[in-house]
Amino acid sequence: MSAYTIFLYLHSWLRWAVLLLALIVLFRAFRGWLGQKSFTKADNQSSVFFTASMHVQLLIGLILYFVFSPYGLAAFQNGMGAVMKNEGIRYYAVEHIFTMVLAVVLVQIGRSRAKKAKTDLLKHRNLAVFTLVGLLLVLIRIPWAESARLFRGLY
Repeated sequence: MSAYTIFLYLHSWLRWAVLLLALIVLFRAFRGWLGQKSFTKADNQSSVFFTASMHVQLLIGLILYFVFSPYGLAAFQNGMGAVMKNEGIRYYAVEHIFTMVLAVVLVQIGRSRAKKAKTDLLKHRNLAVFTLVGLLLVLIRIPWAESARLFRGLY
């Protein structure tokens, strides 16, 4: 198994942990925000784990992009025009990475704003809003069609 395949499997499988943690943070944040509950240690820890998982996922993705992937920097050898004209290459070389970096930035902003917020209501609201937007960005740019291909080699 090549390093590219290992990192691709890792990146694909870690997505499920990221999505699960996002749902946990969203549940806790909306429950706290709408129910006007205290911001607890568990709320904080779930946010920390989710944000960390997003950063690890981004790091693995960047390693794929810059080191191993044929869709990364190699896609730009024929110029930006060629990348933008090819839907498949454009998706991985531009759209996927840009959207995912933006999602990580938004999740980090939400985490930072929640940490600095003066009230529990603001902490929950910041996490709810920024996590929701970040999750939506992630969901629209996960290559769902590729998931089946990655599972084929495992059974």
